[in-house]
Amino acid sequence: MTNKFISSLTSELAIEKDLMAEHDATPVAKRLTSTRENILYDLQTIGKSGNLETIVAAEKILVEKDLADHTNSKKMASSLNGAKEGLETIEAHIGMVGNPQEYQTINKTNQLQKMRDSHDLPRDGARQAFRSHATRLENLDAGRVSDIEKAIIQQRQKNNQIAEKEYIGRQEKALGREHKEPSRP
Repeated sequence: MTNKFISSLTSELAIEKDLMAEHDATPVAKRLTSTRENILYDLQTIGKSGNLETIVAAEKILVEKDLADHTNSKKMASSLNGAKEGLETIEAHIGMVGNPQEYQTINKTNQLQKMRDSHDLPRDGARQAFRSHATRLENLDAGRVSDIEKAIIQQRQKNNQIAEKEYIGRQEKALGREHKEPSRP
């Protein structure tokens, strides 16, 4: 009986592979791939800009789109809502880190050693949100997606790293510890 199910599974997987190849050759699938390539290009351009606000805004748009169009479970909705809240936290902290006097309050409220990085910068709400989002994107990258979708996810990961590095640079500036190169996350 077990061999019957193994044989059936093997057969269905072969059929699935053939159908996917056939599906990928359709005009709609080709248009979808082309659109995703354009999305990838836009994300690459945004990442190259190094503009923290633009990178965060783009990521927020992607998360909101996923939340609206692709949520199919409570767990997924919870994760995406958490990502959206994290990005909103980053946006709020961008405003605060831009004002050195205001950022001193955050610096003082994060004095415990476990709330500091190796360069004695606070691991504030934005830094925690960047880390959480990196983990979400890492988990997304491990999923069963097409090559172009994987490339988009990997670019989102790069953009998140660029944004975090830029944020750290702003932390250093707000606290009067500017270096030529911002500290690593």
